[in-house]
Amino acid sequence: MPLSSHLLARRGLAARIGNLLGRLEFSDDQLQRKDKDLNTAGVAMPNFVNVGRELAKEINEEPEVEEESEEEREV
Repeated sequence: MPLSSHLLARRGLAARIGNLLGRLEFSDDQLQRKDKDLNTAGVAMPNFVNVGRELAKEINEEPEVEEESEEEREV
């Protein structure tokens, strides 16, 4: 069963990947072109809203509550 990076980090098996919000910037044109390419190719993007909670349930662990850093709150 594949494990996400946050669960691997929680178990000390991988480095933790932090919140990338605000660290990457794409123009509206870039996003629209990529969206069009994905639609043309028939690729459906997954919804990651509850992925952490669902993975934790799957392996019988409590979901991790991530605290925002001061830097993340400013974004």
